[in-house]
Amino acid sequence: MKYTLGQAAKETGVSKPTLSRAVKKGDLSAEGGGGKPYKIDPSELGRWLTSYRERNPEEIVTATPSETLETANVNKRLEAEVEVLREQVERGEAERMRERIQLEAHIDDLRGRVERAERKEDQLMAQLTDQREAKSELVEPPKKRGFFGRFTG
Repeated sequence: MKYTLGQAAKETGVSKPTLSRAVKKGDLSAEGGGGKPYKIDPSELGRWLTSYRERNPEEIVTATPSETLETANVNKRLEAEVEVLREQVERGEAERMRERIQLEAHIDDLRGRVERAERKEDQLMAQLTDQREAKSELVEPPKKRGFFGRFTG
C-alpha cells in the first residue's frame, strides 16, 4: 500500500509542503504528479525520513493523529489502573484502621487484666503478711528458766 501526500505527512510528522518540495527536488521518489496525487512507497518514505532527520535534527516533529489516539488509549488505560490502585490503597487504609482499633482494644483489655492481677497480688501479699504477724504474736518463745526454776515450776 502506498501513501498519499497527506497520509505520508501524518505518518512522519513532516508537513505536506516539505514532502512536496522533497518530491519536486527529487530527494523523495513518488508516483503521480501533474495533476494526479502523489503515491509514495513506505520504504522510500522511511529512507527519505532518515536522511531528512539527519540533516534537520533541530526540527521538532509533531505527534501524528495515530500516535495521539494511541496515547489517549494508553492514558485512559493508565488512568483506569491508577483508579484501581487508589481504591486498593483506600481499602488497605480502612483495613489498617480497623485492625488498629482492634489492637488498641486488646491492649486496653490486657492492661486491665494486669492491673487486676497486681491488685490481687497485693491483697494476697497483705493477707500473707497479716497471718505471719498474727502467728508471731500468738506463739511466744519459751522463757528460759534456770536449773532450780525447772524444779519449782
